[in-house]
Amino acid sequence: MRSLIPYLVFHGNCRGAMEFYKEVLDGEITIMQTFGEAPFEVAEEFQNRIYNSEVRAGDIWIKASDDLPTHKVTAGNNFSLYLVFTDKKIREKVFNELSKEGKILFPLNDNFAMLKDKFNIQWMLVLQDN
Repeated sequence: MRSLIPYLVFHGNCRGAMEFYKEVLDGEITIMQTFGEAPFEVAEEFQNRIYNSEVRAGDIWIKASDDLPTHKVTAGNNFSLYLVFTDKKIREKVFNELSKEGKILFPLNDNFAMLKDKFNIQWMLVLQDN
């Protein structure tokens, strides 16, 4: 494992929130992609919502996106723990352990998986090369 990052989900105001955090933390926005730039299609009305964003301020790292009608946010599901791995086997082991008695939201694939553990905490498990 390499790092654990909070991943926040907003109801249409992700861009404003990330700009706010950038200012407050004296950081920079390193990623700001819309759903229009995502590798899948969404309805036209959601094209300008944020698909993937990131603020970095020294050792502080926050990732965030907006929700979609199929995954609306409410208190308790508006964040995930974003766990970055450099080893595929370790990621698979952690995924299998976390998903016991939990719920798989996105199955394990080459670089991403999402689940809720038995305590109803959402996790995103990502594989990165470096």
